[in-house]
Amino acid sequence: MIGKMRRGNRIGNAMHPQERRAVISLAGIISLRMFGLFMLLPVLALYSESLPGNTPMLMGWALGVYGLTQALMQIPFGLLYGRIDPKLTIAIGLAVFASGSVLAAVAGTIHELIAGRALQGAGAVSAAVMAMASDLTRSNQRTKAMAVIGISIGAAFVASLLIAPALQGWIGVKGMFWGIASLAGVAIAILYLLVPVVERRPLADRAARPVSRELSASVRNRQLMHMNIGIFLSHMALTAMFLVVPSLLRDVMLIPLPDHWKVYLLVLLLSAPGFLLAVRMTASGSHVMRLYRSAILVVAAGFMLLAAGSGGSAAGIVVALAVFFTGFNVLESMMPSLASRMTDASGRGGALSIYNTFQYLGIFAGGVVGGMVLDAFGTVGLLWCLAGVSGSWLALTMVQPALSLRETLEVELDMAHDSIPPDLVDRIGRLSGVESVTLASGRSVAFLEVDPSRYNSAELHELLNT
Repeated sequence: MIGKMRRGNRIGNAMHPQERRAVISLAGIISLRMFGLFMLLPVLALYSESLPGNTPMLMGWALGVYGLTQALMQIPFGLLYGRIDPKLTIAIGLAVFASGSVLAAVAGTIHELIAGRALQGAGAVSAAVMAMASDLTRSNQRTKAMAVIGISIGAAFVASLLIAPALQGWIGVKGMFWGIASLAGVAIAILYLLVPVVERRPLADRAARPVSRELSASVRNRQLMHMNIGIFLSHMALTAMFLVVPSLLRDVMLIPLPDHWKVYLLVLLLSAPGFLLAVRMTASGSHVMRLYRSAILVVAAGFMLLAAGSGGSAAGIVVALAVFFTGFNVLESMMPSLASRMTDASGRGGALSIYNTFQYLGIFAGGVVGGMVLDAFGTVGLLWCLAGVSGSWLALTMVQPALSLRETLEVELDMAHDSIPPDLVDRIGRLSGVESVTLASGRSVAFLEVDPSRYNSAELHELLNT
């Protein structure tokens, strides 16, 4: 017997110092950019009311148009990454983002604000940053790297809700746009001063680089398309909700905008236990599906409570928001992981590019369609509409294909690292359901990514015992 196997979430040994530096730096870049976008959510709707030419529909365009340009430019920037200097690709995107922020800062009408927001979104460097993180880490460290980046984005969202209202009272929204442009400059400095240089590799080795074959396979994957529709609907709902929540806090709860952060802090604290549900999620497909559906149901309940109590007590609004964010936070925690586990390593770059595109299209739809519904039916009508959308999403999951999620297995080889047969990795890789094999650096451990629906552990045991 030359090995034994165990299943686990631990992927590989510790990151090398250069890998840690790369991941932390790239997480800083993406979180600075996303913080600049997120912190406009709680304040932009009220700010746009003061601009000439504003209507509820145009207010929705101002809030969500960056999602459209993000979606349109996500894949082009990902492809550009493979054709010019990687750092230059990201720097160009950040410069475009900064230019849009400046245009929005000097905007004197709602149409000029919309143009600035569209230009902000055009600097879509998420795919390029993910590709660089992939290039600067070993394959058995990439899941950990993506998790760090994902956590940094979540932290940026929470920080934006707490900081933005107070910041608006101090420097105003125009000042916030100037600050966002400055943050882009800081991100460019981090890129060139702290992020290691990417060593060029053959394009075929770029796991995160979207290519036509990967995109086509992702579109045909029914599981992935259901998840893409889900992220579209969740971010559409979130964006549309922020068309009305700031005014509810101001007009119903009688809280001035600079103090809105206190409500968001209370709501986030009340919704925090929802994260425990995601943490306790197991690898069982049926369990994951129950949790997924339950979270969508909680989101729908939050909208119904908010619609029913939008003209009533302050406590009712806080409870409704806490219910919504409980479900939303669970979904945000589990959906990217599910999407990444629904395809093999070679197709993951294309799958996540499409996933991100649907997410940003949802933001756009939330602003534009939400603004139209708000204009036609008012605050209560919009909230009931969002409850109906969430209910339809829940119904869609009832016909969703059974989940087939990739799993990671850790195989300990009972031999010295330097005596592992050269062909062992290839032989393991040819087993049914095994999609990738990685040897840990300097250790007698192999990490297998497998499709549980096709994988047969008996074949591996037989191979390791011969």
